[in-house]
Amino acid sequence: MKIAAKRTTFAKSVLAGDGDYTSVLVTVTNDGDETIGVNPLYFTLTDTDGTKHTVELGADEREIGAVDLEPGENISGTVTSKGAFTARYVTYTDGLLGDPIRADVS
Repeated sequence: MKIAAKRTTFAKSVLAGDGDYTSVLVTVTNDGDETIGVNPLYFTLTDTDGTKHTVELGADEREIGAVDLEPGENISGTVTSKGAFTARYVTYTDGLLGDPIRADVS
């Protein structure tokens, strides 16, 4: 599995509350031999101060979907957290016991 992350603007959905949000555009690619699950809840954002931020579901209208990716497939979408900050990296962890995969935000 490969993850790429880059800065993007926040696109407020009807579900977003008041206040600031930070979104990162991520692309997940299944470069393995088995199906992998992708879910927005598997992501966290870490800012340049080292603070970890949890995902705000449904806040950005371009949120990454919950899907199963077959080998060779990819999906792109946003991961969004509440607050205004500069995202340093995004971390993907498959479930509670999965190994984390981290990608720097460019």
